[in-house]
Amino acid sequence: MIIKQISKKEIKNADLFQQAILNPNKCKRFRPWSVVYKNFLRNPSLFIGAYDKNKIIGIVFGYIKKNKVLLGEMAISNDYQRKGIGRKLIFEFEKNVKKLNKKYIELGAFGSAQNFYLNLGYTPILFVQIYKNKVKKNYNKLNYNVLKETNYIDAKRLFIKIDKLDDKLKQKAEKDFNAYNVIYLFRKNFDFG
Repeated sequence: MIIKQISKKEIKNADLFQQAILNPNKCKRFRPWSVVYKNFLRNPSLFIGAYDKNKIIGIVFGYIKKNKVLLGEMAISNDYQRKGIGRKLIFEFEKNVKKLNKKYIELGAFGSAQNFYLNLGYTPILFVQIYKNKVKKNYNKLNYNVLKETNYIDAKRLFIKIDKLDDKLKQKAEKDFNAYNVIYLFRKNFDFG
């Protein structure tokens, strides 16, 4: 098995591979091919593949967003899961992010992937999304450690520091903020001294 940067010649197949695993029902894509390809051309070092005899068996795709890198897609073929390939992909990805001098990696994860990232030293964060017309007047007086908030035309988004995964806290935040969506994000910070 080889871990290496995906080439321009291989990127379309790598994208089809990740779509087959992450979007098997062919729902509307979160990131269209044009966005993936444009970001690949800008930062090919953030598109890494795992290969077995020249066959793609795993990928990780990253996207630069100001001072961070968003780990957008990670997929491993079912036949190759639980063999350390994901860990190797992440280590290579982190190495390349550090070369770009970005402050941190951020990603969303569900199910068993949450423990995977916790075991690799990623810190959980609650990501709360509230429709603009549902934001409570006293939301900033609630007892939460808000790291950052952003405002969009349709919604306010809060990034809340937490110590561990806690589904009761997640449900409480959803109720307290009148949120339409609360998920866990995971972050790994890099200190460049």
